[in-house]
Amino acid sequence: MSKKDITRDNHYVPIWHQKGFLSNGSAKLHYLNMLPDEIPLPDGRIKHHRDLFESYPSQCFYQTDLYSTFFGVHVNDEIEQKLFGEIDTRGSNAIRAFLGDDISRWHNNFESFFIYLDAQKFRTPKGLDWISTRYPSLEQNALMMEMQGVRAINCTLWSEGVREIVSARESGVKVILTDHPVTIYNYACSPDHTLCA
Repeated sequence: MSKKDITRDNHYVPIWHQKGFLSNGSAKLHYLNMLPDEIPLPDGRIKHHRDLFESYPSQCFYQTDLYSTFFGVHVNDEIEQKLFGEIDTRGSNAIRAFLGDDISRWHNNFESFFIYLDAQKFRTPKGLDWISTRYPSLEQNALMMEMQGVRAINCTLWSEGVREIVSARESGVKVILTDHPVTIYNYACSPDHTLCA
């Protein structure tokens, strides 16, 4: 693989997944950056990048070298290409299957669905930060190895648990895509808890 073929901008929410949240006919997502970059100005004031804007899915939810591994001066993108490439391909097929009514397609894509969801839980910066807090001395290459080791940790529990498919068809506010798109039930905070208000 030549240097120019290396993928260094790693989308932790795949572009195909983001496109499922586009408004009819729109090519851009409405994007809210809750932590916009600060830009120090020469006069000492601080300017912030825009926090609310529209952007193409190819420009959202990515980070340079998020999954890259390094061997001296050589950069390797096999985690992006081989691991997440396969998971995303099978995951997109699974999501499409579960959007339909063909129960045989649900059955055939059941495992791929949960592998994709679990990958989404750990491949985000927030998910990688969670791993890092358990192993604070991990360098990038070791972090990528650990991520691969725990990436299917939730699959058994989720596949045997209760799942709920939510529709926002009759709601004025539709489903929101986030930078950490897999939500799990927090038994410590029930829906009527004050922290969930």
